[in-house]
Amino acid sequence: MPRYLGATQNFTIMKTTPWKQSVQAKLRSFSKSFSEAWTACSLMMVQGDLSVFTAHHAVVAAKTGLIAGIGVVIVSSFMSKPNKWALAWVTGFLTMLADVFNHPTHFGAWWMESAATGLGAGVLAIVFSTVLTKRRQDNESN
Repeated sequence: MPRYLGATQNFTIMKTTPWKQSVQAKLRSFSKSFSEAWTACSLMMVQGDLSVFTAHHAVVAAKTGLIAGIGVVIVSSFMSKPNKWALAWVTGFLTMLADVFNHPTHFGAWWMESAATGLGAGVLAIVFSTVLTKRRQDNESN
């Protein structure tokens, strides 16, 4: 086997360090909570009518998702062993706060759309967590 400019025959597989695992877990947590908040905010802003969804709605929902995602990562860092119910509550509450500060309501009182968005994000957190847990169990059993 020929040697190419500095190539070696001994390849090592990169080991996963605890720090790298921690960063990967935080990125997974952020992306999960971002998607839950973004989806809930998008649906509430257009009141379920996706035919009126625009790029502006996507940007506003992304701001809400970004704030909620960062908040969930920070809060979950202080939780000793977060379960899906606690994370769903945190996701919903932080999504509600992010939404109330991010844009004005589109229906009801000043807090109504934000509360509905937070509730939607919390429900999505439970659904996503249940589906992901079920998928992980199915993959491990195969």
